[in-house]
Amino acid sequence: MIYIREIVPRKFSGLSSFLISFQYDPKVVEMIKTLPNYYYHKKDYCWEIPAECLAQALDSLTFLDTIQLIMLPETVEDPNQGDFTITQDEIDQLHFKPFPHQVEAINFGLNPKHQKFLLLDSMGIGKTLEIIGLAETLYRRGLIEHCLIICGVDSLRQNWKAEIQKFSNLSVLVLGEKISKTGKVSYLTMKERAEILKNPIQEFFVVVNAATLRNDDNGESSFIKAWKKTKNNFGMIAVDEVHRFASSTSQQGDNLLKLKSDYKVAATGTLLLNSPISCYVPLSWTENDHSILTNYKSQYCTFGGFGGNQIVGYKNLDSLREEINSCMIRRTLDQVRDDMPPKNITYEVVEMSTEHRKFYDAIVNGVKSEADKVKLNTSNLLALTTRLRQATACPSVLTTQPVVSSKVERAVEIAEDILASGEKVVIFSMFKETVQALATMLKAYDPLICTGDNTEQQIKASVEAFQNSPDSKVMLGTHQKMGTGFTLNSAQYLICIDTPWTDASLSQSTDRIWRITNKYPAYVTVLTCADTIDERVREIVETKKDLSDYMIDGVENELAVSEQLSAEMRKIILSL
Repeated sequence: MIYIREIVPRKFSGLSSFLISFQYDPKVVEMIKTLPNYYYHKKDYCWEIPAECLAQALDSLTFLDTIQLIMLPETVEDPNQGDFTITQDEIDQLHFKPFPHQVEAINFGLNPKHQKFLLLDSMGIGKTLEIIGLAETLYRRGLIEHCLIICGVDSLRQNWKAEIQKFSNLSVLVLGEKISKTGKVSYLTMKERAEILKNPIQEFFVVVNAATLRNDDNGESSFIKAWKKTKNNFGMIAVDEVHRFASSTSQQGDNLLKLKSDYKVAATGTLLLNSPISCYVPLSWTENDHSILTNYKSQYCTFGGFGGNQIVGYKNLDSLREEINSCMIRRTLDQVRDDMPPKNITYEVVEMSTEHRKFYDAIVNGVKSEADKVKLNTSNLLALTTRLRQATACPSVLTTQPVVSSKVERAVEIAEDILASGEKVVIFSMFKETVQALATMLKAYDPLICTGDNTEQQIKASVEAFQNSPDSKVMLGTHQKMGTGFTLNSAQYLICIDTPWTDASLSQSTDRIWRITNKYPAYVTVLTCADTIDERVREIVETKKDLSDYMIDGVENELAVSEQLSAEMRKIILSL
């Protein structure tokens, strides 16, 4: 007799997996090893297979012995379980009036079934207030003593502090923050922050950045060591922009998985970036997926290419989508506001000037020549394609000659037309050199500049000025620094000189001017140079969107299976 029993997964991803047990028979073992995925539990003398392998296992093993299939009982909701929704009195105690969809998110987190969940509301809906509201309600019910906020984007620490001070009655501490007499903000060392964490903290909210989780020179994280010894009870942890921890092999991703708490919220509007692998850390950290990374990759990735070790496609995405849907709450802007003003995105093709075209073609020839001499691995693929992108957006990085980007010139023309009508404008680029060029050409408007060269305090001041001052009409920034977490909807217009590699990141950037409080439409112009790498990047972005739409929002599309970014970059170089 072969027993096949449905279980909550131990080593595989999905809502369920199956244990195969039998009196030892080498033929059965041999047959199991023909399955795409399996794991042998030595202590239990049984084999675990993911749900998608069940049909093949039944077909194969039926010929060897009698099979008894034991399924998990269906769970039935207990009508006497209790009402875990937020009460009107609790809503009145909040320092803000939540929208109905924000109340729904708080209720979702109060339900014991969802104590550890994915908050995947699209950008602009107000995930920050949903987290604040949930944390405060749990605190007032006596269920938690402290809430830890981990910012996936370092520069958002001050943004979170400002939001909590504005929308919460409870206190907040940015771990390791020092404020000088002149108001300048700096931070203590990682070890000093760890010492603060060990000792009693009075504030309810404690805010840290992703870098706090990194290892020290000795290969260990001071924060993780202090976390294990802390006298503070952090009953809730919320990770903002959790997609920034996508890799479990990174220090930050690995250390995040070590943080335990009764309540966990993994928040992002863009869970899926380049591949389903980016879902692994959020699902594992919230304890909704118990697989090991090797099995996870084997379940959802198709391998091929050089040495058969490159990810060339994806499979079994229905199983992953079911797992994500079981532990997430997600609403889009148009779902929560029927009267939400639209976001209009226009792709404008810019014809290069003769001088710019000659320069770009020379860079292409140089890249082709270099590609013929080096092995195209991930690092030099990125370097070569970045050089091509710089050639369209910021020639000054690559030459001392006064070559002006045709896209920059066009962006200035569009911006001046917008400013002439009395409106504000935001301009983003991937490169700070492009921002510098724009700042020079728009200096008459005294533009606000936000790049990696600016401190958190400077960025916070610039955002406040742009949002509140009628005299601050131009905001210039990089996608990397300003494309996540900030609200810039005092402007209706955004110009993208270039775009990130994924639709998720592009959506993050464009939604800086399209928020739940918008009263007017948002207009986004994305500039691309004709017959250049810009066109290929747009194709890649659209392909990645197909995968994300399928996985998160359930949009059926034949292009849901997408090649990995490195393979796409390889194609770009080889097709020059």
